[in-house]
Amino acid sequence: MHAWSRIPSLLRQLCCLAIFSLAIASQPRAELRIDGVSDELARNVFSYVALASEPCDAEPWLIRRRFREVAAEVRSALEPFGYYDAVVEATLEQDERCWLAAINIDPGQPVILRNVDVSLSTAPDENSNFIDIVSSTTLVAGAQLRHSDYETLKESLQIRAAERGYIDANFLQHKIEVWPAERAADITLNFESGPRYNFGEITQEQDFLDASLIDAYLDFKTGMPYDNRLLTKAYSDLSVSGYFGRIELLPDYELAQDGQIPVRVLLEPADRIEYTVGLGFSTDTGPRARAGYYNRRVNKHGNRFKTDISLSPVIQGIAAEYRKPLTDPRSEWLSYSSALTSEDTDTFNNDTARVGVRRTKKVRKNWVRTLSLDLSYDQFDVGLESSSSRLVLPGIAYDHKRADRDVFPTRGRRLTFELRGTGQFLGSDTSFLQATTSLRLVRSLSDESRLLARATLGFTAKSELFELPPSVRFFAGGDESVRGFGYNTLGPEDELGNVVGGSHLLVASVEYERHMRGNFYGAVFVDAGNAFDGFDVDPAIGAGLGLKWQSPVGPLRFYLAHPLNKSDRSVRLHIRLGADL
Repeated sequence: MHAWSRIPSLLRQLCCLAIFSLAIASQPRAELRIDGVSDELARNVFSYVALASEPCDAEPWLIRRRFREVAAEVRSALEPFGYYDAVVEATLEQDERCWLAAINIDPGQPVILRNVDVSLSTAPDENSNFIDIVSSTTLVAGAQLRHSDYETLKESLQIRAAERGYIDANFLQHKIEVWPAERAADITLNFESGPRYNFGEITQEQDFLDASLIDAYLDFKTGMPYDNRLLTKAYSDLSVSGYFGRIELLPDYELAQDGQIPVRVLLEPADRIEYTVGLGFSTDTGPRARAGYYNRRVNKHGNRFKTDISLSPVIQGIAAEYRKPLTDPRSEWLSYSSALTSEDTDTFNNDTARVGVRRTKKVRKNWVRTLSLDLSYDQFDVGLESSSSRLVLPGIAYDHKRADRDVFPTRGRRLTFELRGTGQFLGSDTSFLQATTSLRLVRSLSDESRLLARATLGFTAKSELFELPPSVRFFAGGDESVRGFGYNTLGPEDELGNVVGGSHLLVASVEYERHMRGNFYGAVFVDAGNAFDGFDVDPAIGAGLGLKWQSPVGPLRFYLAHPLNKSDRSVRLHIRLGADL
């Protein structure tokens, strides 16, 4: 048997691949070397010189002809950067296999701007629409001539004019005069804006929503000065609304007359009905399943309806909400809700029926205010207590969020505050006043690491805590509280050691996170806090390590947490999927 046939098949393939790779590597390659100038100039020279694109097997006569054109092409490539007196030395080596060209360039002294005349001709009260562009230009006497700076200034003025409705704008003069022998250049650029047009007739091309609802998304009205930024904002707002599958805002410059530009608003509906199903897991609730129905367009007024069913070993429930946009559908709405919920934890059992109404409004940038009124009925067991409760519960809440991006921010914060309470004069079984505030922070310490911090503070004014259902008592412990302890297993205890919840809450956490590889991140953390009565906090402390995977739908977190005090000393696994803020 031949020796070659005894080599295993895989080894033969590797040998063939290695021989092929060596053969490819040994093939001659055409090369153009450029020396004597900066990388920026070299890149432009390479793009200008036609010889650079010729392969090894090009005809010898074509290579020689291309080489004779090199010097002129190099000079043309340098002129846009202000070099009009370059000295070019080029050599060519050519044989039957391939060619090699070397270009050595001495760019010489650059041309300097001598006289720069940049002027605006606009109405006195409209000069501000362009002055920032002119004042920031690098075209000033004494600067090096760069043709790109001149073209950038021209283009910026033209774009700004189109954006702000100066559709008759033009340049009265625009020229560059170069005097190579004097290494000097003169620039003249006189821009006339002409009159600014207004928004003209706004035409809606859609029949599935009230025209007044669409108008509420548009910050521009007929007769207002034209501004393309308002069209961009309207497009963004319409996109976020979820009503539309296609959005086009079309200014018709060709039909502009009498100082007005008509605008067509072309809209097509998104799918009206959406069904959702999902599976998940967290150590607080265990495995969970969810099914939902969402009607994003119940009628032409843009009203919406959604309902969700959720099931887990800890929490089961069904909830429904009917939502109605108000004066500004982007920032103000009214919702009616109802829910049936059953929660069974290690510390309490609670069955709740609730109906409520909420009015939500963006009151300032990044601030959302919600006024609420809920009617709830609870049946509950906590420790040795078994009772029921009827609450008529008004409340007010503020939510502030700011981040550089929604998923995995490098810098951001979220602040929430809620005040709610009731009294027997409202029809409730009991009286209390409760305030809760929480703060979350995200800060990047470097390109590879982040610091995450959170704190929650709650206070309840109530003389008889046992009258309150678990839904308005405070508990601590779990994935989003003090890790290392079970869900809602921390708080004041009764005489038999059963956790019954507290009137106050204080929880804080600090976490350091560092990038490991790909979409994986490692973390270390410390949590501390508890629910309590009076001023006896007695904090539980947990610390541990974490692993995060940045999934397409948000960070998936795995934590191993160890209690540093209290009676439970076992390591606990926490799993959670959700946003940082």
